[in-house]
Amino acid sequence: MARIAYMLLLAAAAGSGGQSVPSEDEMRRAIAAHPRDPRPQTEYGIFLMRQNRAGEAIPRFQAALDLDPRSADAVYNLGLALLHNNQAQAALDALDKHPAETADYFALRGIVLNALNREPEAVKPLRRAVALDPNNPDSLYDLAVTLAKTGADAEASALLNQGRRRFPKVAKIHAASGMMLYAAGQNDQAVQAYEEAVRLEPDAADLFAALGDAYDATGKLAKAEGAYARSLRIDPANVECQVKYGRNQIKLQNAGKAEAAFRRALALDAHNADAHFELGKLANASANTAEAISHFEQAVVANPSLKAAWYQLSLSYRRAGQEEKSRAAKEKFQKLP
Repeated sequence: MARIAYMLLLAAAAGSGGQSVPSEDEMRRAIAAHPRDPRPQTEYGIFLMRQNRAGEAIPRFQAALDLDPRSADAVYNLGLALLHNNQAQAALDALDKHPAETADYFALRGIVLNALNREPEAVKPLRRAVALDPNNPDSLYDLAVTLAKTGADAEASALLNQGRRRFPKVAKIHAASGMMLYAAGQNDQAVQAYEEAVRLEPDAADLFAALGDAYDATGKLAKAEGAYARSLRIDPANVECQVKYGRNQIKLQNAGKAEAAFRRALALDAHNADAHFELGKLANASANTAEAISHFEQAVVANPSLKAAWYQLSLSYRRAGQEEKSRAAKEKFQKLP
């Protein structure tokens, strides 16, 4: 939804023209005074969108489109409001009914198709958006991410490399490139891409967590610790990052810090399978078999496909002399792919 928010801000800025915004009552009076003019409807719709009132904005944009069915801006505004209101199919229907030949139209069509999990169909309109407006980093980013989702990794990577050169100050393009490089095992290059991304967006918790993953993959454990810690300072409620930080502490042989991180994760999500699994391993290392069993049992309840937890549970049952339970857990382990 970040792209949507960005587009809304652009629409609002264009609508205001640097002038003071009329009050809501004034906008309603303008609509009543000029019932055949789409502009007051559009202005009120943008006002409502800025207040996160998409449901109320939709009929205003629909009215503007009915008054001017050939307006590319009108169908764009309506489609955007519908998408923002979680009505992606209705947005697509509106775009189908009122086609336009603008970059914004094709960009929005691609976003809507992505929202409907129709990524292969989204590629064509996004290509068109990039062709019509090659200086728009958002469309390039959307196309690259969509290509990656459809398995066209080589083209996506090439497009992102091009984007990093053309739009060096756009953090999400560096981050997406880092993601592709990390997935391809090119971890040193991924580190460089993520380092640039966090330099540009120093308050992005998710980017610091991803940088931590890349550092970890290159064996730079101390730097990974710093990246995860920075991510958690920004967003301490991120359960996944708490688990990552804990695993990093295990690699750094800081069992106490690791345990504290896993317990923070469970305080946020009592059924987090990974946190229970890691605490079970720590309990086993301390010869606390009963606690280990408890955590492994909770791990497999939370995630029955967590194969390693079934294996550890089988071993822990055996240590506790519970042979029948050990065999049952081992059978579960062996049946999993």
